[in-house]
Amino acid sequence: MMATESDAKMTSRWRLGWVLPCLMLVVMAMDFALHLAPLDVFVNCPHEALGQLHTPEGPFQRNREFHNARSYGDLAALGNLPQRRVYRRADFATDAFGFHNPAAAGLAPAGILFGDSFAIGAEVPEQKSFSMQLTALFSGPIYNAGGFVPLDFERVRQLASRLKLRTGAFIYEFHEAHLKELPPPAAPGVPSWRHKLAVRVLGPRGVDRLKGWLSSLPESRLELLARKLERALENDAVLPNSFASSVVEGRLRTGDWMLFLPSRIAPVNSPDAAVVRWADFFRRLSGELGRDGLELVVVIVPEKFTVYAPLLAWPRPPAEGDVLLGQLERRLREACVPVVNVTPAFRAAAAELAERHQYIYWQDDTHWNECGVTIAVAEFRAQIGSQTLRAFVGGALPPAHPSAAGTARKAALSSNCLSQQEYAAASLSAP
Repeated sequence: MMATESDAKMTSRWRLGWVLPCLMLVVMAMDFALHLAPLDVFVNCPHEALGQLHTPEGPFQRNREFHNARSYGDLAALGNLPQRRVYRRADFATDAFGFHNPAAAGLAPAGILFGDSFAIGAEVPEQKSFSMQLTALFSGPIYNAGGFVPLDFERVRQLASRLKLRTGAFIYEFHEAHLKELPPPAAPGVPSWRHKLAVRVLGPRGVDRLKGWLSSLPESRLELLARKLERALENDAVLPNSFASSVVEGRLRTGDWMLFLPSRIAPVNSPDAAVVRWADFFRRLSGELGRDGLELVVVIVPEKFTVYAPLLAWPRPPAEGDVLLGQLERRLREACVPVVNVTPAFRAAAAELAERHQYIYWQDDTHWNECGVTIAVAEFRAQIGSQTLRAFVGGALPPAHPSAAGTARKAALSSNCLSQQEYAAASLSAP
């Protein structure tokens, strides 16, 4: 039987050579259409929405806002544990340099806060962030340069110049996790011939913008949706949750749960050498900043596991973080570098507050909450009062007995130390 012309047309239409190009066009059209929607719709955190196409100076896009009425912690997201999400509202704004700061009030800053995600403060209300609470202790605002990592002293100098900050404090938020890393180099490396050529053609700012654009090209919206679908299916009902091993769930003696990052539980390699390296780095940095009229203050922030390890009910490796951070504090004091170590106060506050099911770190996140920030600022005021800072006007609190470290300062924290569920409920009900 001879094939008809209609049979030939039907066969040609369903060949792979015809179907695959059409499918590719459909996918490209869908991805293009989805790009018309803001990235905020597809992500949970500010750094996911605003970290792409960031400015040369800062980690985020300039003059942008991010709002999410049902945000939740990075550990719950990493482990794909929807039952461990503590929903709360997230509001986040950036300034003209791409840093997390409120609208400029026209006042010259009294200092700069440098650090990692703890300094950025996306997990607390903007008016309760570390930089905003520190501002109350100084003669002017504390500019939040969190996320400005790794430290490049030349960029710090340029930022201080653009902020018209000629004298003031440079507050370095040092998180315990950095003990596992090498300090930033004392001097920048020798640029390659490619970099020199790019600078000659585009200029320094043009090169920075090009690097930021290339390193943070927007992800496919379809890929983001595919990841959401994958996590929705891997719920231990349809498919096993392959993400669960990315986090460790601990149980406190009170019966409450707490999530931890496995890499943060692992011990530091060559701990003594790590402490010496960072102490030497801060000593050199203090000298460099001093020549520019800036006074270095190091704020030591412990890892979540270091704070809550003594309160865990299950067998655990010993937490050495408090010992190492204490050694770093001692070395900095010997080098006459102003330092604030909040670890002892955090451990004491954690033990007391846990009995009331209140915490200073989010249960589903690696970061501190508003309660933790408030304790850190109180410790800053208490410890730095005995160390001379020109712009510091907070005054020292009366010293407490060593056996009751932080007791006087914790007495005023009730409004900032609600249980996670109470805090989240109040956050979600806010306008």
